[in-house]
Amino acid sequence: MSRPFPSPRLTGVCLIAAAVLLQIGYLVTPWESEGTTASYHAALAGHPTQAQIAATFLHFGWVAWAPAAFGIVALLAPRGGWLLKIGGTLAIVGTVSLPGLLVVDFYDLALAQELPSAQAVEVSDKASGYGLQALFQVPAVAGAILGTLLLLFALWRASWAPAWVPFAAVAGYVVVFALPVGLLPFAIGGSLTMVACCCAGVRLVRGDGPDVRETAKPLPTDVPAPAAA
Repeated sequence: MSRPFPSPRLTGVCLIAAAVLLQIGYLVTPWESEGTTASYHAALAGHPTQAQIAATFLHFGWVAWAPAAFGIVALLAPRGGWLLKIGGTLAIVGTVSLPGLLVVDFYDLALAQELPSAQAVEVSDKASGYGLQALFQVPAVAGAILGTLLLLFALWRASWAPAWVPFAAVAGYVVVFALPVGLLPFAIGGSLTMVACCCAGVRLVRGDGPDVRETAKPLPTDVPAPAAA
């Protein structure tokens, strides 16, 4: 039985890299003081270099999640249930789409620097108001978040991660979305998610899970029935 590609070790390395890069990006981000476009632009214009660095870390963090998602799907596919099928589909769609959307940060930075605040806000809000942009944004963001969480649950169910890992990641996102936008929720919630992903990544790198040959065995219901005599 051939080993899956990407290998569990490479998958784990990508998962750890993704978690660390994303958390650095969140911590470096110049967060706005309130949830308005004007406040967001003011934060970007006040810290232009910091904003570019944060967007770059976040971009490559989600880029690293993509091969990790492919690797988890490849590793668990022979015995994967609905968690893996739904989570893998959402995660792959999300992680290959979301990195490209971060280029918007550079456009918003340019608007904030080159136009009066009211005009910059008007242009940015108009761009966000186009109906079809939701076709890009919703699958990317929802897929990346929900998909990666489901993959962590799939790793737990397949004995490749401790039980606390997916629940810690969920708790991290709950903190992020429950608290007002800013550094604190991402420092706390992002750290929970990062630790959870890194733990799963270390287990994959060390091969601390079921034997790959056992993981690759089909379920009994997948074994073809013998041919009729």
